[in-house]
Amino acid sequence: MILLPGSEGRRDPERAAAAQRQRERFARDVGDEAGLAWAHEPRRGPRKFTIGTFVVLVLFAGLGALPLIFYDGDGSLLDADCGRPAVEASPDRLQAGENFAWQAAGPEAGPYVIAIDAAEVTVDAGGTARVSGGRVLAGPTGLPGCRSAQAVTVAPEGKGTHEVAVFRRSGDRWERSAVALLRVS
Repeated sequence: MILLPGSEGRRDPERAAAAQRQRERFARDVGDEAGLAWAHEPRRGPRKFTIGTFVVLVLFAGLGALPLIFYDGDGSLLDADCGRPAVEASPDRLQAGENFAWQAAGPEAGPYVIAIDAAEVTVDAGGTARVSGGRVLAGPTGLPGCRSAQAVTVAPEGKGTHEVAVFRRSGDRWERSAVALLRVS
């Protein structure tokens, strides 16, 4: 009869001694010196909770877990900023055709147009924004709560550095207010 670790026979001292003798005989029969030496080693008891373990747990809680628990961020790319326009894109390095997230912030009064690789923005009488050489990501729009919702879009196919820009209406023109760089490889 072979007794495996964790089987019911290990709880009975007589069966445990029989299993020990069987392991010794088997190790001797096959010439396993390491197994024969192991058969004579005393069994270790369960590991104890040590002071070192306690110190590691305290360090983990203090340096790792507590800052995460008390972080009051909302998972956005950009904090609301009613003072000046801003834009953020993430990740700032990606492959062509991959998705990236962007978010704009600024004074609530707009309107704003967010575009990628655009040097100039025009808005026709119907309210449709157009750019030359790039594409419109959003707009014309306002920024309720001083920032836009986080949005995801596909990166340009062309490799190199691209600009995600916020344009704000100033009189009868659209002026570039903020830029975030996006590196595509």
